[in-house]
Amino acid sequence: MKTVSVVLSPIISVMRFVLELAHSLVGNYGMSIILLSVGARLATAPIAKLARASEKQNRMRQAAMEPELAAIKSESKGRERFERTEAVYRRHNYHPIMAVSAALPLFLQIPLLISALLLLSSYPPLSGQPFLVINDLLRPDELLILGVGRINLLPILICLTALAESAIDDADRRTKLRFLIVTGVIAVLIYAAPAGVCLYWLTSNLLSLGRALVERQTAARSRRAKRMQTD
Repeated sequence: MKTVSVVLSPIISVMRFVLELAHSLVGNYGMSIILLSVGARLATAPIAKLARASEKQNRMRQAAMEPELAAIKSESKGRERFERTEAVYRRHNYHPIMAVSAALPLFLQIPLLISALLLLSSYPPLSGQPFLVINDLLRPDELLILGVGRINLLPILICLTALAESAIDDADRRTKLRFLIVTGVIAVLIYAAPAGVCLYWLTSNLLSLGRALVERQTAARSRRAKRMQTD
């Protein structure tokens, strides 16, 4: 973890500066963490938008190639199948490596999430600082009280918001599965993390969910407008 801290130290330093600046303006560490998460999302939004546009184009190419590729798979094998498949890829200006672009928004967020984890897990001013129903931003939230004991609620909400975004997103099944696996693994890893860390990530997830809802509504309005023009 020390090596990771050194590698990410520039990002951590910027995040600390933004957190302290936000606190000097609003005077509340919980709200400052929310503003930090919003700032991180805004900083990566242009690249993430380009990645989503690239992903959409790749899905259209894959849909156009699917009948040809299915025929090749049933009619040939070995070297012949490879050469015919490559020929289809060239005609459609496609390469399988393009599928990686679908995960780019997530890859952009991971260094920020890890940097936030390292910063907010050991930031002394957060000790004993409450926010809304959270008693201490430097400790696990323990907001749910069940028969088995206290349960951390924020990591559960992180998973639920990720599931909601995956349900409404128009990404392909493999992309959704990859997104959910990574989200689930990170959520398990940070289950016992301080509430400040979870607040940062939950804010990020809510922003992403809001973006997905807006895009879905925009696409639905566009489809309705096209149907009205054709009627």
